[in-house]
Amino acid sequence: MCYLEGICVILQGMVKSIRYRDLADKRTFDALDAARVWDLKRHGWRVHATGGSQHVVGDTTYWWHGGERGGDPSHPFVIVQFTLSGWGYFEQRGVRHRIGAGDGFLAVVPSEHLYYLPEGSPDWRFIWLDVWHPYAVTRLIGMRDRFGPKLSVPADSSVMQRMIDILERLAFDRYADDYVLEADVLGFVVELERQMMQSRYPAEARESLLREVRERVLAKLPCPLSVDELAHAYRQSRTRFSQVFKRTTGLSPAAFVDSVRLSRAAALLEGGTDKVEVIALAVGYASATQFCKAFRKTYAFSPAIYRAYFGRTNAPA
Repeated sequence: MCYLEGICVILQGMVKSIRYRDLADKRTFDALDAARVWDLKRHGWRVHATGGSQHVVGDTTYWWHGGERGGDPSHPFVIVQFTLSGWGYFEQRGVRHRIGAGDGFLAVVPSEHLYYLPEGSPDWRFIWLDVWHPYAVTRLIGMRDRFGPKLSVPADSSVMQRMIDILERLAFDRYADDYVLEADVLGFVVELERQMMQSRYPAEARESLLREVRERVLAKLPCPLSVDELAHAYRQSRTRFSQVFKRTTGLSPAAFVDSVRLSRAAALLEGGTDKVEVIALAVGYASATQFCKAFRKTYAFSPAIYRAYFGRTNAPA
């Protein structure tokens, strides 16, 4: 029996879905590596993702450079790696990150980065996905740029289980069609972003500060509230307040203030009949032209079209 046939026998014997704790078993862990050789193209499907499992032991020649492994800069893919045990290094832009159990990384290919097993590490055991879906790649690159390449991935997290599910279905050929795979990949990426937001910006402190600032912005309308005024209210310099706000919420204060004003405008468009010019002034914009430009940028609709779609006054009786 060849290696891949043996993997198939193992997978076929699995009645229940693989869980994180099951990966402690070597046969189960090795079975997931069949995902890397699963050829979606044989079905004529689009290749949204492939992946696998790997255990590197004492091999200091194990290293990958993101600029030397091919790839098309106009159509990059993203490696998402979750470490199960052991550790290795990931380097990018002059910063070296230790990637241990509960950590992971995002690596865009091609790009300047390096990950490897250093001499001080006895082993590195991990699972990974290569994500090719264009929209998913865009979201992952934005995530890397926003949060950095290092990930926080608790063993019991839903995003960990989502990756395991994708690898199991790829390895066992359980996808009915590429639409199901696409849905899984997109769901995984969105859940990873949510996980990163929650780990970087604890919900209680984040929501408390956002609520306070939202109330201040709304209370001052129709006059716009500036970041300088907010900083003064919190007895901080503009620079200091902006840093604290960004560190706590992941947002810039100016962008959040604008979002509050536009959200109020959307509510007025949905529930009333005031002209766009009146609403623009009510939420602190100097002109309807300035307001329409900002509204379209955020909601992808002009105010008039937004009202036509979502206005409650237009709903049938």
